[in-house]
Amino acid sequence: MSTFLGPIHFWLYNKIGKQEELTKLMATTAEAKNWIENASAYTKELPALESVIDESNIHGWLQAEIADAENRYASLISNIADNIDDLKEMAYEFGKANALSSDLELAGIFKAFEGFFVNGMPCDHVNMVTSEEEDSLSWEMNQDIHAQYWSDIDGAYYYLLRKSIMDGMLENTGFMVEMEDIYHYTIKRK
Repeated sequence: MSTFLGPIHFWLYNKIGKQEELTKLMATTAEAKNWIENASAYTKELPALESVIDESNIHGWLQAEIADAENRYASLISNIADNIDDLKEMAYEFGKANALSSDLELAGIFKAFEGFFVNGMPCDHVNMVTSEEEDSLSWEMNQDIHAQYWSDIDGAYYYLLRKSIMDGMLENTGFMVEMEDIYHYTIKRK
């Protein structure tokens, strides 16, 4: 490992990798159902970070990877959005495949979501906990960093699918997540 690359870079790259897994799942399913012709137009395999990153521009390189992943995902969804119920089910199943441990508590669930979903660069501080009580934890997204990639379709699709993923991740826990709007979320006991 390079002396320039730190755990935070691998953490972020792994989050991009999860986005790529979701895009691949949806694209290959869409191709199999004849919703699109070529899944590979939307997918990308991520090699080991240390073998591809531009160490002279780590931050810029990672930001470009985020933009690439977000653009391909938004393009895919915009082309198959007529199948939103199927997409929500795929997102839910993807969440189940990435299920959270049933012994996690509120703060651990929030931390797991933060370690799973691409929410810009860590320095963007997109999600902020606004309330933490015994049976609930709320957070607010202080900026919609995904909207810039969803110019061809309503960006609400992104959040609708992300909520389905969260629901799947929480299926075997004693918790659920509520989404008041795209900016406000609460994890609470079922």
